[in-house]
Amino acid sequence: MITRMDRAFDRFVGIDLGGGKGRTTAVASLRREPHGVTVEHVGLRDPGGERWFDARLVAYLEPRAPGTALGIDAPLTLPACVRCKLDRCPGVTECVDPAVVWFRRIGGPGLAARRGPTRGGKPLFTPYTQRPAEVFLELERDLVPRETLGQGMGPLTARARHLTLALQPAFVLHENLIEVYPKATVQALFPGPEGEHYRHDHEVRQRILHALTDLRFPPRSGLMRNTSADVDHCFDALIAAYTTYLWARDGWAMPPEHAELFAADGYIWAPPVG
Repeated sequence: MITRMDRAFDRFVGIDLGGGKGRTTAVASLRREPHGVTVEHVGLRDPGGERWFDARLVAYLEPRAPGTALGIDAPLTLPACVRCKLDRCPGVTECVDPAVVWFRRIGGPGLAARRGPTRGGKPLFTPYTQRPAEVFLELERDLVPRETLGQGMGPLTARARHLTLALQPAFVLHENLIEVYPKATVQALFPGPEGEHYRHDHEVRQRILHALTDLRFPPRSGLMRNTSADVDHCFDALIAAYTTYLWARDGWAMPPEHAELFAADGYIWAPPVG
Protein backbone atom coordinates (compact mmCIF):
# COMPACT_ATOMS: atom_id res chain seq x y z
CA MET A 1 0.00 0.00 0.00
CA ILE A 2 1.35 3.44 -0.94
CA THR A 3 1.39 5.87 1.98
CA ARG A 4 2.29 9.52 2.41
CA MET A 5 5.98 9.98 1.76
CA ASP A 6 8.73 12.53 1.26
CA ARG A 7 9.58 12.86 -2.43
CA ALA A 8 12.79 14.82 -2.76
CA PHE A 9 13.00 15.83 -6.43
CA ASP A 10 14.53 19.02 -7.80
CA ARG A 11 13.01 18.97 -11.30
CA PHE A 12 9.45 18.30 -12.47
CA VAL A 13 8.63 17.55 -16.09
CA GLY A 14 5.10 17.49 -17.47
CA ILE A 15 4.04 16.08 -20.84
CA ASP A 16 0.80 16.77 -22.65
CA LEU A 17 1.04 13.78 -24.94
CA GLY A 18 -0.21 13.94 -28.52
CA GLY A 19 -0.12 11.46 -31.36
CA GLY A 20 3.27 9.97 -32.16
CA LYS A 21 3.25 11.35 -35.70
CA GLY A 22 1.62 14.68 -34.90
CA ARG A 23 2.80 18.04 -33.66
CA THR A 24 0.72 18.61 -30.54
CA THR A 25 2.93 17.03 -27.87
CA ALA A 26 4.10 19.68 -25.40
CA VAL A 27 6.67 19.44 -22.62
CA ALA A 28 7.23 21.67 -19.59
CA SER A 29 10.12 21.53 -17.13
CA LEU A 30 10.13 23.15 -13.69
CA ARG A 31 13.08 23.60 -11.33
CA ARG A 32 12.58 23.58 -7.55
CA GLU A 33 13.49 26.86 -5.84
CA PRO A 34 13.05 28.17 -2.28
CA HIS A 35 9.81 29.91 -3.32
CA GLY A 36 8.38 26.92 -5.19
CA VAL A 37 9.25 26.19 -8.82
CA THR A 38 10.62 28.17 -11.76
CA VAL A 39 9.81 27.35 -15.38
CA GLU A 40 12.88 26.10 -17.26
CA HIS A 41 11.18 25.29 -20.55
CA VAL A 42 7.72 24.91 -22.04
CA GLY A 43 6.83 24.35 -25.66
CA LEU A 44 5.83 22.20 -28.60
CA ARG A 45 9.53 21.87 -29.46
CA ASP A 46 12.58 21.03 -27.40
CA PRO A 47 15.17 23.71 -26.51
CA GLY A 48 16.98 22.88 -29.75
CA GLY A 49 13.87 23.42 -31.88
CA GLU A 50 12.98 19.76 -32.55
CA ARG A 51 9.47 18.33 -32.31
CA TRP A 52 8.71 15.97 -29.44
CA PHE A 53 8.64 12.69 -31.35
CA ASP A 54 9.39 9.50 -29.43
CA ALA A 55 13.15 9.36 -29.86
CA ARG A 56 13.51 13.02 -28.93
CA LEU A 57 11.38 12.59 -25.79
CA VAL A 58 13.45 9.64 -24.61
CA ALA A 59 16.73 11.41 -25.39
CA TYR A 60 15.57 14.49 -23.46
CA LEU A 61 14.23 12.63 -20.43
CA GLU A 62 16.71 9.82 -19.78
CA PRO A 63 19.72 11.96 -18.84
CA ARG A 64 17.52 14.13 -16.63
CA ALA A 65 16.08 11.17 -14.69
CA PRO A 66 18.20 11.59 -11.52
CA GLY A 67 16.30 14.02 -9.32
CA THR A 68 13.41 14.36 -11.78
CA ALA A 69 9.73 13.44 -11.37
CA LEU A 70 7.72 13.04 -14.57
CA GLY A 71 3.96 13.51 -15.01
CA ILE A 72 2.26 12.44 -18.24
CA ASP A 73 -1.24 13.44 -19.31
CA ALA A 74 -2.17 10.08 -20.86
CA PRO A 75 -3.07 6.56 -19.65
CA LEU A 76 0.05 4.80 -18.41
CA THR A 77 -1.57 1.41 -17.77
CA LEU A 78 -3.96 -0.79 -19.76
CA PRO A 79 -7.48 -2.01 -18.95
CA ALA A 80 -7.91 -5.40 -17.30
CA CYS A 81 -9.27 -7.22 -20.35
CA VAL A 82 -6.38 -6.07 -22.53
CA ARG A 83 -3.88 -7.36 -20.00
CA CYS A 84 -5.70 -10.67 -19.54
CA LYS A 85 -3.83 -13.86 -20.49
CA LEU A 86 -6.70 -16.36 -20.13
CA ASP A 87 -7.54 -18.55 -23.10
CA ARG A 88 -11.26 -17.96 -22.59
CA CYS A 89 -13.11 -15.07 -20.98
CA PRO A 90 -15.34 -16.14 -18.06
CA GLY A 91 -17.44 -12.99 -18.44
CA VAL A 92 -17.64 -9.87 -16.32
CA THR A 93 -19.81 -11.48 -13.65
CA GLU A 94 -17.31 -14.32 -13.05
CA CYS A 95 -14.00 -12.56 -13.65
CA VAL A 96 -11.61 -12.56 -10.69
CA ASP A 97 -9.27 -9.83 -11.90
CA PRO A 98 -9.13 -7.25 -9.06
CA ALA A 99 -10.05 -4.40 -11.41
CA VAL A 100 -13.18 -6.17 -12.68
CA VAL A 101 -14.14 -7.16 -9.14
CA TRP A 102 -13.80 -3.48 -8.18
CA PHE A 103 -16.07 -2.49 -11.07
CA ARG A 104 -18.73 -4.96 -9.93
CA ARG A 105 -18.61 -4.06 -6.24
CA ILE A 106 -17.84 -0.35 -6.21
CA GLY A 107 -17.59 1.27 -9.62
CA GLY A 108 -20.79 -0.13 -11.11
CA PRO A 109 -23.02 0.53 -8.07
CA GLY A 110 -21.46 3.97 -7.67
CA LEU A 111 -22.10 4.89 -11.29
CA ALA A 112 -25.64 3.55 -11.09
CA ALA A 113 -26.34 5.79 -8.11
CA ARG A 114 -24.80 8.82 -9.81
CA ARG A 115 -26.22 8.41 -13.30
CA GLY A 116 -29.53 6.76 -12.59
CA PRO A 117 -31.15 4.16 -14.86
CA THR A 118 -29.56 3.51 -18.25
CA ARG A 119 -31.48 2.98 -21.46
CA GLY A 120 -31.64 -0.29 -23.32
CA GLY A 121 -29.45 -2.19 -20.88
CA LYS A 122 -26.40 -0.04 -21.65
CA PRO A 123 -23.46 -1.26 -19.51
CA LEU A 124 -22.20 1.07 -16.83
CA PHE A 125 -18.59 0.07 -17.43
CA THR A 126 -16.54 -1.84 -19.99
CA PRO A 127 -13.33 -3.33 -18.53
CA TYR A 128 -11.75 -3.58 -21.98
CA THR A 129 -11.86 0.21 -22.47
CA GLN A 130 -11.88 1.57 -18.91
CA ARG A 131 -9.82 1.36 -15.74
CA PRO A 132 -11.04 1.85 -12.17
CA ALA A 133 -8.92 5.03 -11.96
CA GLU A 134 -11.14 6.75 -14.52
CA VAL A 135 -14.38 5.67 -12.88
CA PHE A 136 -13.04 6.69 -9.47
CA LEU A 137 -12.34 10.19 -10.81
CA GLU A 138 -15.95 10.45 -11.91
CA LEU A 139 -17.30 9.18 -8.60
CA GLU A 140 -15.07 11.40 -6.46
CA ARG A 141 -14.95 14.60 -8.55
CA ASP A 142 -17.73 14.32 -11.12
CA LEU A 143 -15.07 14.40 -13.84
CA VAL A 144 -15.26 12.01 -16.77
CA PRO A 145 -11.83 11.61 -18.40
CA ARG A 146 -11.48 9.94 -21.76
CA GLU A 147 -11.54 6.17 -21.46
CA THR A 148 -8.16 4.46 -21.79
CA LEU A 149 -9.20 2.72 -25.01
CA GLY A 150 -12.27 4.76 -25.81
CA GLN A 151 -12.99 6.48 -29.10
CA GLY A 152 -9.84 8.07 -30.50
CA MET A 153 -7.71 7.17 -27.47
CA GLY A 154 -6.16 3.92 -28.71
CA PRO A 155 -3.15 5.46 -30.48
CA LEU A 156 -2.46 7.82 -27.57
CA THR A 157 -2.61 5.03 -25.00
CA ALA A 158 -0.37 2.86 -27.18
CA ARG A 159 2.16 5.68 -27.43
CA ALA A 160 2.10 6.25 -23.67
CA ARG A 161 2.66 2.53 -23.13
CA HIS A 162 5.58 2.56 -25.56
CA LEU A 163 7.17 5.52 -23.79
CA THR A 164 6.80 4.05 -20.30
CA LEU A 165 8.61 0.93 -21.48
CA ALA A 166 11.26 2.91 -23.37
CA LEU A 167 11.98 5.01 -20.28
CA GLN A 168 12.53 2.06 -17.94
CA PRO A 169 14.40 1.73 -15.65
CA ALA A 170 15.06 5.48 -15.51
CA PHE A 171 11.40 6.23 -14.77
CA VAL A 172 9.23 3.87 -12.73
CA LEU A 173 5.46 4.22 -12.26
CA HIS A 174 4.45 5.70 -8.88
CA GLU A 175 8.10 6.28 -7.96
CA ASN A 176 9.22 9.08 -10.26
CA LEU A 177 6.58 8.68 -12.98
CA ILE A 178 2.89 9.47 -12.50
CA GLU A 179 -0.24 9.78 -14.61
CA VAL A 180 -1.92 13.16 -14.33
CA TYR A 181 -5.03 14.86 -15.67
CA PRO A 182 -4.59 18.66 -15.90
CA LYS A 183 -8.33 19.32 -15.92
CA ALA A 184 -8.67 17.60 -12.54
CA THR A 185 -5.84 19.73 -11.14
CA VAL A 186 -7.29 22.99 -12.46
CA GLN A 187 -10.78 22.21 -11.17
CA ALA A 188 -9.42 21.23 -7.74
CA LEU A 189 -7.40 24.43 -7.42
CA PHE A 190 -9.89 26.74 -9.18
CA PRO A 191 -13.42 25.42 -8.59
CA GLY A 192 -16.16 27.14 -10.51
CA PRO A 193 -16.46 28.54 -14.04
CA GLU A 194 -12.75 29.20 -14.55
CA GLY A 195 -11.81 25.62 -13.78
CA GLU A 196 -14.55 24.40 -16.10
CA HIS A 197 -13.70 26.49 -19.16
CA TYR A 198 -9.96 27.13 -19.08
CA ARG A 199 -9.28 24.97 -22.17
CA HIS A 200 -11.26 27.36 -24.35
CA ASP A 201 -10.33 30.73 -22.84
CA HIS A 202 -6.91 32.33 -23.17
CA GLU A 203 -7.67 34.99 -20.54
CA VAL A 204 -8.70 32.35 -18.00
CA ARG A 205 -5.41 30.53 -18.53
CA GLN A 206 -3.55 33.80 -17.99
CA ARG A 207 -5.39 34.41 -14.71
CA ILE A 208 -4.66 30.87 -13.52
CA LEU A 209 -0.94 31.25 -14.22
CA HIS A 210 -0.93 34.57 -12.38
CA ALA A 211 -2.72 33.02 -9.39
CA LEU A 212 -0.16 30.21 -9.00
CA THR A 213 2.20 32.32 -6.90
CA ASP A 214 4.70 29.48 -6.31
CA LEU A 215 5.06 28.96 -10.08
CA ARG A 216 7.33 31.59 -11.58
CA PHE A 217 8.82 32.39 -14.94
CA PRO A 218 12.42 33.62 -15.11
CA PRO A 219 13.15 37.26 -15.98
CA ARG A 220 12.81 38.23 -19.64
CA SER A 221 10.71 35.16 -20.44
CA GLY A 222 7.63 36.91 -21.76
CA LEU A 223 7.47 34.73 -24.84
CA MET A 224 7.50 31.55 -22.75
CA ARG A 225 4.77 32.90 -20.46
CA ASN A 226 2.65 33.95 -23.43
CA THR A 227 3.11 30.55 -25.07
CA SER A 228 1.96 28.86 -21.86
CA ALA A 229 -1.28 30.83 -21.92
CA ASP A 230 -1.81 30.97 -25.69
CA VAL A 231 -1.33 27.28 -26.58
CA ASP A 232 -3.61 24.92 -24.68
CA HIS A 233 -1.22 21.96 -25.09
CA CYS A 234 1.60 24.00 -23.54
CA PHE A 235 -0.67 25.10 -20.70
CA ASP A 236 -1.64 21.49 -19.98
CA ALA A 237 2.01 20.42 -20.04
CA LEU A 238 2.79 23.15 -17.52
CA ILE A 239 -0.10 22.06 -15.30
CA ALA A 240 1.08 18.45 -15.62
CA ALA A 241 4.52 19.49 -14.36
CA TYR A 242 2.99 21.62 -11.59
CA THR A 243 0.77 18.70 -10.53
CA THR A 244 3.87 16.53 -10.29
CA TYR A 245 5.52 19.18 -8.13
CA LEU A 246 2.52 19.27 -5.76
CA TRP A 247 2.48 15.45 -5.64
CA ALA A 248 6.10 15.48 -4.49
CA ARG A 249 5.93 18.52 -2.23
CA ASP A 250 2.80 17.45 -0.36
CA GLY A 251 3.38 13.70 -0.34
CA TRP A 252 0.02 12.79 -1.83
CA ALA A 253 -1.17 9.26 -1.13
CA MET A 254 -3.64 7.00 -2.89
CA PRO A 255 -7.00 6.45 -1.20
CA PRO A 256 -6.10 3.82 1.41
CA GLU A 257 -9.20 1.71 0.82
CA HIS A 258 -8.25 1.27 -2.86
CA ALA A 259 -4.47 1.76 -2.75
CA GLU A 260 -3.51 -1.85 -3.43
CA LEU A 261 -5.66 -1.96 -6.57
CA PHE A 262 -4.58 1.44 -7.88
CA ALA A 263 -0.90 0.74 -7.24
CA ALA A 264 -1.10 -2.27 -9.55
CA ASP A 265 -3.80 -1.18 -12.00
CA GLY A 266 -3.02 2.53 -12.44
CA TYR A 267 -4.02 5.79 -10.82
CA ILE A 268 -4.67 9.38 -11.93
CA TRP A 269 -3.06 11.86 -9.54
CA ALA A 270 -4.72 15.18 -8.76
CA PRO A 271 -4.82 17.59 -5.79
CA PRO A 272 -6.99 16.45 -2.87
CA VAL A 273 -10.39 18.15 -2.66
CA GLY A 274 -12.60 18.83 0.33
